[in-house]
Amino acid sequence: MRAISRALATATLPVALLAAGTGEAVASPAASQEQAATGSSAQGAAEFRFDGDKQKFLSGNPSDRPLPVVKRIDGTATHFALVKKSGSKDAALADVTLADSRDKLARAVWASDSTFVDLSWPSLGGGATYQVLRDGQSIGTTSATSFRDGKVRAGTTSEYRIVGTGRAPRGEWTAAERDAFERTGEAPLNGHTWNFQVHVPRSSASGDLRQAAAQAEAKARQYHSTSINYRTFIRGKWITAPYGCTYTKGYKYTGDNRGFSKNDNASHRTELKAVLYWAQGGHSWRSDIGTTHVYRTNGKFVAKKKASDKKMSFRVMSASGSKRQIRGITEAGNPFCKYGSISAYYNATVARNGDFYVSGRHKRMPDHEMIISGTTLSPYRTYRTFVHTNKQASPLCLVRPACEPATIANWGSY
Repeated sequence: MRAISRALATATLPVALLAAGTGEAVASPAASQEQAATGSSAQGAAEFRFDGDKQKFLSGNPSDRPLPVVKRIDGTATHFALVKKSGSKDAALADVTLADSRDKLARAVWASDSTFVDLSWPSLGGGATYQVLRDGQSIGTTSATSFRDGKVRAGTTSEYRIVGTGRAPRGEWTAAERDAFERTGEAPLNGHTWNFQVHVPRSSASGDLRQAAAQAEAKARQYHSTSINYRTFIRGKWITAPYGCTYTKGYKYTGDNRGFSKNDNASHRTELKAVLYWAQGGHSWRSDIGTTHVYRTNGKFVAKKKASDKKMSFRVMSASGSKRQIRGITEAGNPFCKYGSISAYYNATVARNGDFYVSGRHKRMPDHEMIISGTTLSPYRTYRTFVHTNKQASPLCLVRPACEPATIANWGSY
């Protein structure tokens, strides 16, 4: 059983949400308690918080007293705990599926009874702020690493998303980013997104908390597979080539002539698609490069060619029956151009129940989109959600280091 399972299996052991180990400076406990929230749903920092390093839940008060886990509910696809506050006869239901993730920044947790949802996530360091969304709508902004939503409906399920930006780990810096840091002292940034499927119990009674956990487990076990699709595409019908290409003045290149799309067959410049299989284990992945067509400006066809996909890669870093830690890298150039390339990478932890954590960054050319999909077999159905979308900037961003990379994080609805 994993570390979090061992830590939570004993009822006398406490638990709480956050202070993640990022390798960078983190906000002080006082700063992490401070919350600047907007929207009527925000009621301050969460009262059930989880410390991802200590593997403990803490009460949301100045003393930060540990809270006992009175019951562990481990399923095949989900992991829950019943957590009690001192002096209270009622417990809260906490989803700890991501709590023991190999990547410390993925260790986010939610807790709920029929009247609230408490969210907790790792710190991205001092000065970071986080946007909190429920079902695609912003409900608050905070500098803390926890958040309470007091506007919930008993017996319902909602999607919560937390989005922030923090310094990228040094081990993930490119050579150009290391050079830039030596010159300017500015570290590259990663976007970070935590996503939860939150099941609000019908009441605080133990039976209703257990029933909510059982319903979440049953739903999660229906998922046969989860796919992660990272694509880039050129929004326009045509595009002129940047400096350093074989065909420049007097020529044009075909684009994909589309906007953001969840369609599996949408046109693209690059595609990196992976499928994680839950029941039988294992995974598969493939990469694809769109064909580049060149025309004269008068419309006469000149040439077509595909770039190499040898720098496209996907890896599963760790795996269990309920979650996988994965990494995807997209790197491909225009086959008619000597300089510049499409570039993106992401790290993610994906759970069978629909929860996930994603971080990463990419060049601002062309358009980028990342989609996560869950598929059930009985009935056969696929549920798709955008994890990230970013519109292209200048074509010069393919070759000009001065173009700041985009972070893989969004909180809009598309």
